[in-house]
Order: sequence, then C-alpha cells, then structure tokens
Amino acid sequence: MMLDTRQGGLRSVVPHRRWDSKSAQAPSRQAECDIAASQARLVGNGEQTKELQSTSPAYEGSTTTQQCYSLPRRTLGVKPRVNVVWHKMSDLRVHDHEPLARAHLETSLPVVHLHVMEKFWFGRTRVGGFRKTGAVRCRFWTESVEDLKNSLEARGQRLFLRHGTAAEAFRDLAACCDISKVFTFAEVCSEELALEAEVERTLQQSTGAQLVRCWGYTLHHIDDLQDCGKPPERWITPYLTFGNFKREIAACKVRAVGSEWQKFLKGDATFAQQGPPKADLDWGHVPSLRELGFSDEEILEADESREKSAIPWRGGESIALARVQQYLWERSALKQYVGTTDWTASGKCGASNDQTSKLSPYLAFGCLSPRLLYWEICRFEKGNRCKGAKGLINSLLWRDFYRFIVFFAWGDRMYHLYGPMSCGSVPGGHKHPTKWCCKHYNNLFGGSDPRLWTWEKDFSKFRRWAEGRTGYPFVDAAMTELKETGYMLHLNRETVGWFFVRDLQLDWRLAAEWFESRLLDYDCVLNWGNWAYFILTQLPAREDDRPGGGPRYTLPRYSPYLMATQVLLWGKEHDPDARYVKKWISSLQALPAELCREPWRVDSMDISQTGVWSCSFCTLENPLKHRSCDACRAPRPKMDCESESCTTSVYTEPMVPPPPEDSEGLCENCGLRGAGCSSEGAFYCELCWGEWLPESQLIHAVHAPKISPSMDADSGWSLVPPLALPKLESQSQVKVQRKGSRWQVKGDRGDKVAGG
Repeated sequence: MMLDTRQGGLRSVVPHRRWDSKSAQAPSRQAECDIAASQARLVGNGEQTKELQSTSPAYEGSTTTQQCYSLPRRTLGVKPRVNVVWHKMSDLRVHDHEPLARAHLETSLPVVHLHVMEKFWFGRTRVGGFRKTGAVRCRFWTESVEDLKNSLEARGQRLFLRHGTAAEAFRDLAACCDISKVFTFAEVCSEELALEAEVERTLQQSTGAQLVRCWGYTLHHIDDLQDCGKPPERWITPYLTFGNFKREIAACKVRAVGSEWQKFLKGDATFAQQGPPKADLDWGHVPSLRELGFSDEEILEADESREKSAIPWRGGESIALARVQQYLWERSALKQYVGTTDWTASGKCGASNDQTSKLSPYLAFGCLSPRLLYWEICRFEKGNRCKGAKGLINSLLWRDFYRFIVFFAWGDRMYHLYGPMSCGSVPGGHKHPTKWCCKHYNNLFGGSDPRLWTWEKDFSKFRRWAEGRTGYPFVDAAMTELKETGYMLHLNRETVGWFFVRDLQLDWRLAAEWFESRLLDYDCVLNWGNWAYFILTQLPAREDDRPGGGPRYTLPRYSPYLMATQVLLWGKEHDPDARYVKKWISSLQALPAELCREPWRVDSMDISQTGVWSCSFCTLENPLKHRSCDACRAPRPKMDCESESCTTSVYTEPMVPPPPEDSEGLCENCGLRGAGCSSEGAFYCELCWGEWLPESQLIHAVHAPKISPSMDADSGWSLVPPLALPKLESQSQVKVQRKGSRWQVKGDRGDKVAGG
C-alpha cells in the first residue's frame, strides 16, 4: 500500500484484490474516517475539544478492560488438527452460513467456532474521538453472541470466546490445536480488511493455516453479477445511481438458501456437524458491559433505552427469526409496510411499528440471513399480493448497492471529505474542480461540488446538534431519540444530516462517526454510504455565473437563513400533529402542533395550562397558533423572553435563523386576509396551510403493541430449511415435517435464548 499525503489517502498500487483471492495485501491500520487528509477548519482550541470529550458520557475516555484468560494447557502428544469458523460481528448466526457449512462438510476434522470481542471496536474514532461502539449497541452485540453460543451448544458445539484482538485469540488457539483452515466471510471496508489481514499474517507465521473467505452479507452473490450482461467492473462505477443499479441487477437471480454447499450433502436433507476437539481449552465467556470498559452511567443508559424505544431491542438469531415469523406470518404486517425510502407516504413519524420491519439491527449483526428473508417475502407474496413486499426487497437491494459499489468503485474514497464521486478524493486529483474533467462538478444530483463547500470542526456547534439543542424541534427530537434509544428513522437521518451539512457547515465525517457510535443498526457501508450518497451530493447550489460557466455548472449557495428546508416541511408532513416532537421534547407538550414545530413564533408566554392568549383590545381569548385576534384582528403581543414562566425560551433563538415569514395576503382557500406562506404561486393563511394535506394521505398513529421480551424465541426456527441449518444434538428425537412449501419442526429443540 502507498500513502498519498496530499488528498487521496490510501490507495493500492497493485490491482484490486478479488474477495476469493488466496493472497491479500495488508492495508495500513488506519481508521476509515482518517484515511484522507482533512480540509476542514478547526474552530476552537484544544481545551474546548478536551472539555467536550470529558464532560459527556459519550465522550468519556474510559479505557477498555481486557479479560484475563489462563494460558492454554498443551495436551500431551500430538495437538488435534482442527478447522475454525471465525464468526465476526456481522455474521452471528448458524443458519445460511457458508463458512460454517464448509468447515463441517469439506473434511472430517473437528471444528472450533471462534468469536472475538475485538478491542479495536471499543477504541475511539479518529476525527471526533467518540466511542466506536456505544453501550446500547454493545449490549445488543453481547446478547447476539450469547444467543449464538447457546445455539451452538444445542448442536453439540462450543464457542471459543475472547476479548482482545483476533490475532491474539488465534495464537491462543494455535498453542493447543493444529489449525488446518479458517473459514470466514469476506470484508470490503478498510478497518475490517486490516483486522482480517492481521489474522492472516498470524496464521501464516504460527501454523501456516489457510484463511478461506466466503462471500456473504448481500442478497446477490458477487459471482452471479456476471449474469448482468457485462462484467461488474464496467457498470459499477463511482457515479452509479441506485436506479441504474436495480435495472442492471434485475437479470441476476437470488440464490436459494444454502445453495453453495448442497453439493456436499450427497442427498441428505441436513448436514451433521463435526464435534469440537478433545483438547483442554479455556473456552472463555461472554463479557459484561462493565468488563468491556463501560461506566455505570453508560450501562444505566443502555438499560433505560429498552424502555424508551418503540421496540424493546434484544439481540440474537432466535429473536431475529421470531421477529420474521411474527411480522410476516402471525400479523401479516408486511401488508402495512411502507419502508424507509418511500417518499410517497406522509406521517411516517407517527406511523405504527408495523410500517417498518425493524429488522435492520439483526441484518447488521448477521443474526438474520438476507436470503432467507427474501425467500420468505416471496412466499408471503404468493398468497398476499401487496406493495410492502416490493418495498422490503427494495430495502435489501440498498444493502447490495452499497456493498458492491464500495467493493468495485468507491473503496477508501467513501471516507474522504470530498466523497467518492469527486476526483479530489483520488491521489493526484484536482484540489479545485475543473470544468472538463470533474464529473461531480457537473453533478447528477444537482448539488454543488464539495471541494468548494465550507467545512469546519466547531465542537460547540457539534455538541448542540448531538445533544438535541439546535432550536429546531424536529431535529432535536430525532437526535434525542438517537441518544436515548440508539435508533432513528431513515427520514430523520436524512433531515438531521442535511441540517448538519447545509446549515451548520461542519465536517460531515463528525456526524457519520457519531452515528457509528450511537446507532443500534450501524453498518459500515450503509452508514458511510448514506452520508456520501444522500447528503454529500445535495449541497445547496447556484448557477455558475463565472466566465465560461452556465446552467450545467453550479457553485455553492449560502444563505443567512435555514437552508435544510426539510426540517420544517418534513416536520409538517410526517409529524402533522407533533406527537413525535412532544414525545421527545416534554417542554413543548402544551403547544399546538404548528407552534410546537416552530416555537420561536411564541416568543414567550405561560402556556402550561390554557394554551391561549388574550387580546388586549377586545379581551377575546385566541388559540396560540393564531397570530392575530379572531375578532378585531389585533396582532398577538410579544412578551418578555426572560420570564421564568417561558417554557420555550430555549427555542427563541435557533442555531440558524428560520426563514423570514411571508407578508400578509389573501388566502386562496378561505378568502381571509392574514399571515401565511406561498406555495406554487398561491398564498395560504396559517390555518389553511397547516391543514392542506388531504386526510387520506396521512398515516395515523395506530401503534402496534411492543414485542414482548418474553415472546417465544423458538417460533422462528421453523422458517429455516433443514439444509441451511446444522443438526441439533438431539436431532434423532426431532421430527421434521414439510407442510406445503414451509418447513415445520416439532419436538424439543433445546435452544436457549439470550436473555431469556
């Protein structure tokens, strides 16, 4: 590898490594977010930054506590020869798991299943210095590992657990076992590739074992992309759009669950596993959050998040399968599915739990196979034609889109300040855009070039954004939900992202790292890909008025007022009654919906009881959202913002001034004259503007009951075809019966449930 110190960061000087290559170049051990040299300005001194990292629990510099393991005792005589299944953070399951199947079927050697709570993921991000893995996500991780451990033990296997580095774990194992092959899923992101390369070097130096990579994670297999008519290297470019990706990949079929290892089964419906080695191993245990270095305050925050969330998240393959069983077959909730990227539906913030699948954390940790989910959706659709089936499959295709474009086109450029679509992120690329070469300058999305945008690192601004104190309730509610539950709708992720970049003009990688630390369903390619694809490509732009410019070229457009208009427009469209805002910002609960979204209009008054204001001329009491008296048209008075009774004083001065209010006019709808807004050449008063959405377009807040923590976690195992699942230890007592096209399992499976 070669480090370019100008703009591009790391770039390989050898041809791009195929995922199934026998040899891999070892990338430098650098954080993804720090690969490129930043062009952002640092606002504030080091003491401010130090204060930021020390005053909030999320910024605490607590060190990670490593577990202490007894040294493996060597067995007398020859060490047993074994295969190893390396379970990473992103494949914590036993169903539809190619490395697991090949380790047991290719040879008759004993098999060791290994998982490492890699201490690298408990370190700090490079740009912002945040925890790479927060307490909420870490708890989900440990629950998923516990569930995997129980599932393996129910099948006569053991899980070799370590907290430290993967290289150290393999050295411990090699001390008492002769490792033949290590089977694992392939990676595409730089930090994951660095850890993988370190393990490969350790294996070659200690035992000479081979690291066998299998392709997984995606709906489509990488080898099947050749069926698209031309090699993927030709059509997967840095400028590929999701729409074009779907059109190209339509010719590529999704493989059946477990198709890669059917040739090894020799007619058997299921495959039996090889037992663990007969060696005296210290198998380890699942560490607690305290053992992983989290403070009591962070642990309490993780515990409370489950009560505050719409879904009491619990990690594990058993819970993931039970969620699919319940969502598809027990409640038929797929008929109500709207999806995260369906912009035709309104009222998403008040939508029921069934209008999104809530499966993203399970897919991120690999507790659920995307192929299994795909074929269950297809089977459901045969008897229940619905729009939701196509919407959920579309969400799975987004995962494929980002995975493949990172592998074939973006690479490390995804973490560059200028983004993967700018030639400024390539070594030797242009620091300033040129008209004839820079494709991003003539952007497909119409945004201005990131090289011309203002990027800062003002931690005082960042802190207000991260803690939900921007002065815009829709943004603050979303950031508060993220902080307290680890979850946020995709709609809100875009809204807060646009506000962060367009209005605060901060280094977008700070926000991407904050999402990495806090999101329960954090996935490297999805998180960083969404920032690069949705946020970075849509910077405010104006026509290039320079000599030689024109309508095809754009320059940055700045405004002293709010530029991320979605903060107000989407708040009105997707939270029309302001229930979402009031849920997370209790100080605004007494305000009517219109003023709850824009509390700076109230100025200051005690609205805790009445929610009305009295006209000083005719004494008529008017609703707060009316800016003039209904009787005499006298304007609503402005009151003292320093009053102790002011419940919205924190929102009197947002970080960015709101757009100026339009002058009064004649309402197109009711014919009355008053203050309001213009839309498509027509003027509407405030009352009509707030009620213009047709009732049929709104999604009403009909909340489904939460998933009970005590639900039957074994109910989902019947969805897995036997050929994609290792046999239970008591398989002889289990009767497998096929009913129609659905596998049902009767008898005591003996599976334990994480946290149950």
